[in-house]
Amino acid sequence: MIIQRRAILYFRVSTDEQADGYSLRHQEERLRNYCEMQNITIVATFTEDFSAKTFDRPEFQKFLLFVKKNKGAVDLLLFTKWDRFSRNAGDAYSMISQLKKLQVEPQAIEQPLDLNIPENKMMLAFYLAAPEVENDRRALNTLVGMRRARKEGRWLGPAPKGYLNGKDELNKPLLIPDPKSAPIVKWAFEELAKGVHNIEAVRRMAKEKGLDLQRNQFWNMVHNITYCGKVIVAAYKEENLHHVNGIHQPLITETLFYEVQDVLKGRKRITKVRCTKDENLPLRGFLICKVCGRPITGSASKGNGGKYYYYHCQKAKECGERYRANDAHEVFLNELKKISANRDVLTLYYKIMSDLYKKNSTDKAKQVKDIQADIDKLKQRVQNAQALMLDAEISATEYKGIKNQLIPEIESLERKKIGILSTNDDYQKYIDKGFSLLKNIDKHFVEADLAGKQHIVGSIFAEKLIFENNHYRTTKENEAIALITATKKGSKENKTGKVGGNSDLSCIVPGTGFEPAHPCERCDLNTVRLPISPPGQLWFCVQGQQR
Repeated sequence: MIIQRRAILYFRVSTDEQADGYSLRHQEERLRNYCEMQNITIVATFTEDFSAKTFDRPEFQKFLLFVKKNKGAVDLLLFTKWDRFSRNAGDAYSMISQLKKLQVEPQAIEQPLDLNIPENKMMLAFYLAAPEVENDRRALNTLVGMRRARKEGRWLGPAPKGYLNGKDELNKPLLIPDPKSAPIVKWAFEELAKGVHNIEAVRRMAKEKGLDLQRNQFWNMVHNITYCGKVIVAAYKEENLHHVNGIHQPLITETLFYEVQDVLKGRKRITKVRCTKDENLPLRGFLICKVCGRPITGSASKGNGGKYYYYHCQKAKECGERYRANDAHEVFLNELKKISANRDVLTLYYKIMSDLYKKNSTDKAKQVKDIQADIDKLKQRVQNAQALMLDAEISATEYKGIKNQLIPEIESLERKKIGILSTNDDYQKYIDKGFSLLKNIDKHFVEADLAGKQHIVGSIFAEKLIFENNHYRTTKENEAIALITATKKGSKENKTGKVGGNSDLSCIVPGTGFEPAHPCERCDLNTVRLPISPPGQLWFCVQGQQR
C-alpha cells in the first residue's frame, strides 16, 4: 500500500528578483504539477515577498506556527530551488534541523537531494553557499559603487534639511536647495557664527521661522559639513574618513561653517547679549541698581487707559529703585549722540586702514603660498611613512598612527588657507560703514529692531550701567573711544564746539563697530577693533599700532 504524502508549498520572491524570472506564478505552476505527478496532497500554501537572507520572514513564520500546531499533519515543505528556502548556509542548516524535529522534510523539486545520504550534504552545501556568495558579491558591489559615487561628490540617501532629493541630467541623484527651508538653514548658521545666542536659542528662533527640528536634529544639522558643499566618505579598510567637494550647491561658505564649529567648541569669544522679548524695555539686563548692585528688571503698569513701562530693581521694596522707561531711553539716546568722532582722527584712521588693507592684499598671496608649502610638506611625510610601511621598516599600526596625527594638521591648514582666500578685500565698504556708525550711532539704535538694539547696547557698553539723576555712569572708560572722539586741543572745532564732546560711558562697539578691549601685546594699553574692519580682522591699540 502506497502512503500518500502531504506537503506545504512555499513560493518566495523578493522585489529585486521579479525581473530575473522568479515569478510567483511560475513557481506555483511547477510545484502543483510536481505534486500531481508524485501523488502528493497539498495541505496549504504560503506566498512570500521577502528577502531570504534570514528566516525572519512573515509568511515563513506563519508556516512554522502552522506546523507546530498541526504536528504530524505535514510531511514535506516543497519549493522550487534551495535559494527559495534560504540564502544563508548557516541559518539553513539550523532550520533543516528544526524542521526535522517537527518531522517535516524540506525539498527543492529542481535540485532534489536525499538528505539521508551523507554525500548529498556536500551538494546541499554548494546549493546553499552559491546564493550566499551571490548576496555577498552584490553587497560588495553596492558598497563599492556607493563609495565611488561619494568620492565623486554625490550625496546618497534622504536629503538633509534645507535640500530636496533631485536628479541631474544623467538621472543620477543630486541635492537641490529647498526654496522654503534653505534660507532658514543659512540664517541659522549666520546667527550662530555671530556668537550672540546659544544653539538652543537659535533653534527656537529658526523654529518660529518654519524650520521645525528637535534638539538632536538641529545639533546634527549645524555639524553637517554637507551644507558647505562637501560630501563625507566613510572610513573603509586602510582608508580614513575624509570629505570631498560635492557636486551640489552649497548653502553656506566653508569659512562660515568652521566659524560656527569654533563657536560651538568654545574657541570663539561670545558676545554676551541679555535677552528680552519686550520691545518697550530694550535696556533690561544691562542696568544695575545704584543702591544694592542687583540687576535692574522692568515691567508695565496700567493706568489712565494705557500701559506705562518702568525699570526697577529686583528688590524694589528694599531699596526703592524705580524709574520711568521713557526717561531712561531719552537720556540713553542723548548719551549716544555724544559719541562723535574727531574728523582729523577719522581721516588718519582712514589712511591707516587703507594702507593696511592694501598691504594685506599683497601679503595674501605669500601667506597662501607658505601655507600650501606646509601642506605639501605634511603630505610628503604621509607618503614617506607609507613607503616605509611597504618596505616593512615600520608596521601598519605605526603608519596608521603617523597618518592619523598628520591628517588633522593638513585639514587645519586647508581651512586656514580657505579662510584667507575667502577674506573680502572690499575694504571701502567697511570703512564707509564704520565711519557712518561712528557719526550716527544714535540713528542706528533708533532704526534697529529689538535684537539689534540689544546687540548694540551689549556691544557698546562692556560694563553694567547705572542710571542716576538723569545721567548714566559706568565703572570704566575706554581709552580707544576717548582717543577717536577727542577734540584736538586748541583746534577750531574745539573752540566753536562743532565736534561733540565725550560721553562718560564706556563705549565699545563690535562687529560693525568696536569690540571689547583686550591688552595690547606691545604697549599694555587696551586694544580695539575699528568699525572699519571686517569681523575678526584688524585690531589697534590706543597708540594706533596694529595688533
